[in-house]
This record gives sequence, C-alpha cells and structure tokens, in this order.
Amino acid sequence: MTRRHWWDEEQEKAWRKSSRKMVLEAFEQAEREPKPPPHLLFSDVYLEMPPRLRRQREELRRHLETYGEHYPLQHFQQ
Repeated sequence: MTRRHWWDEEQEKAWRKSSRKMVLEAFEQAEREPKPPPHLLFSDVYLEMPPRLRRQREELRRHLETYGEHYPLQHFQQ
C-alpha cells in the first residue's frame, strides 16, 4: 500500500489516534451502562441448569446477602 502511495506513515498515525479515541469513547459509554444482574451469570447456557450451577447460584445469592455492602451492587440492574 505504501509503495502504491495508498497509505503512508501520517495516515497510519492519524488512523491509530482516531481508532484509539473511538475505542476509549465506546468503553466509557459501556461503563456508564448498568451491569446485568449477577444472577444472569447462570442463565442462557443450558436448557436445564445442572445441579452444580444451581448450587453456585445459591451460594452467590447467600454471599451477596451477607457481604453485599462490599460490592458495587448499585451499578447493577435489579
């Protein structure tokens, strides 16, 4: 591309700068969105949830009930 003068170092630098800006803006916007509720970690994987996942989901529920003040749960959807 450089040999054919379709692309040069200045274009590369400008492209990298604008791409980085777009990516950082997208991250920033995504970070402002509420996170999905923790219980969704266990859904949409199996048609029928295996017993080990049911146990893990219940452990997480109990853990968050006990220690929820240590997690930024206000940033999650209800």
